[in-house]
Amino acid sequence: MAHRWLTLVPKIAPGPHPSAYRLAIWLFLRGLAATYAIAFLALAIQLPGLLGSRGILPIAEALVVGRANLGFSRYYQAPSIFWWLGGNDLLLQFFAWMGVLLAVLLFFDLAPAGIALLLWALYLSFVSLGRDFFFFQWDSLLLEAGLLAILVAPWRLRPQFGTAPSPPPLAQLWLQWLLFRVIFLSGVVKLASGDPAWRALTALQYHYETQPLPSPLSWFFFHLPLPFHELSTFLVLAVELAIPFFFVAGRLGRLFAFTLLVLLQLFILLTGNHAFYNWLTLVLCFALLDDSLLGRVLPRLCLATLPPPLLQRRLSPILAGLLFLLSLPLFVAVLGVRLPPPLEIVLRSISPFRSVNDYGAFAVMTTRRPEIVIEGSCDGISWLPYPFRWKPGELRKMPAFVAPYQPRLDWQMWFAALNGAERTPWFPRLVLRLLEGSPQVAALFASNPFPGTPPTYLRALLYDYRFSSWGELQRTGAWWQRYLIGIYLPPCALRRPRPEGEAQTPAPTTEDRALWLDR
Repeated sequence: MAHRWLTLVPKIAPGPHPSAYRLAIWLFLRGLAATYAIAFLALAIQLPGLLGSRGILPIAEALVVGRANLGFSRYYQAPSIFWWLGGNDLLLQFFAWMGVLLAVLLFFDLAPAGIALLLWALYLSFVSLGRDFFFFQWDSLLLEAGLLAILVAPWRLRPQFGTAPSPPPLAQLWLQWLLFRVIFLSGVVKLASGDPAWRALTALQYHYETQPLPSPLSWFFFHLPLPFHELSTFLVLAVELAIPFFFVAGRLGRLFAFTLLVLLQLFILLTGNHAFYNWLTLVLCFALLDDSLLGRVLPRLCLATLPPPLLQRRLSPILAGLLFLLSLPLFVAVLGVRLPPPLEIVLRSISPFRSVNDYGAFAVMTTRRPEIVIEGSCDGISWLPYPFRWKPGELRKMPAFVAPYQPRLDWQMWFAALNGAERTPWFPRLVLRLLEGSPQVAALFASNPFPGTPPTYLRALLYDYRFSSWGELQRTGAWWQRYLIGIYLPPCALRRPRPEGEAQTPAPTTEDRALWLDR
């Protein structure tokens, strides 16, 4: 066995000439296309309830407010094609499904650079107007990776699915730099935040239980002994802070880094649901492997011998260099370096495009799990809960695998519980839509407890959720236990019409229409 390993070393040891990364770019484009397809598919399914005319944060309303308050600057502050096309529900659905179709075309290599540009512009259009439901790091990562794809994808029309293209010079370095920032900064923010859980190596003792959407394995990992949590926390920090520097340690160093990063991402995938973040990170990891390594896994792919077009060879490195220079200030800012005001102005000017970003997940570890339970009632006495599809609610419901699909309302409810109702401006809109009986919003839940007519009253209670013990799971089948913390939102109802002749109060704003308390 040792002899076989030794015979491989000369083949993967660094040679006198740099290796090509044609297969890595081919895999990156396929993986990015799959990620786009998943992101647009999830958007198409949830769009009516989130951004439709009867959704929680309608794009049509955002367009009206933007035109009134932002003027011409709206095109820059929230770049979107919908400023020109409008926010009609059918139109939004059409473009969401168009995104799925374009992703399939990119996967099969039809006009890859042009399709990548359309996908980037279309996803940015939704993200810019999606507001609270599209502020996640993976949305930014998809846009930044999508912008790089425009530069590294073949600039041609005819598909050549079975051929790995010759990328522009140093294309793999652009992807490696993005991967470096994603991984390394995730480690930096954990220590820079001063969070005691990370510094005491106890963060993962809480993480499995308190993360937004646990997986079925989270319960079992949570009950492992403390030394396991301390060791795994140390290894996470070590991988995130040290392994990225192996990107410049030659072919063996990159292979070592690839192996450990893939193991870390798989570990996170098995123990949590973080949308397509870890999947896209895995896709970026392939940029560490050159053709001599990937050729053994993909031997049937033809390797292109012709260089990319002259325009791409000249223009792509210049644009990639500009993106690199723009990313450096963000990178050093996370490290604690104070930026001069002119640089801050430049960074603010490009921030609306979400395509040059800083990264860093779970800088502060939450040590408790408050959960909101929304209940409706027709008489103010008997209350029925609105069950969510994926987030914890019913105590006997086992956590499930849902990633890379992202249920955006379920995710936002986690932040709403931590921040409180007064710091969650979209929550009254959710309450309003449920009181109005919006079928689009009701479809975001696992079931509608009021399928005929909407409830007269609605309230929200705040509970402390914790994983059950081994004994309780075996005895009752409950994965969770909960304790009432208090009222998140008091009972409320839609404003009733006043009798004729009675003085009318001023018309409420959209946000406070659902906050009239019935006393």
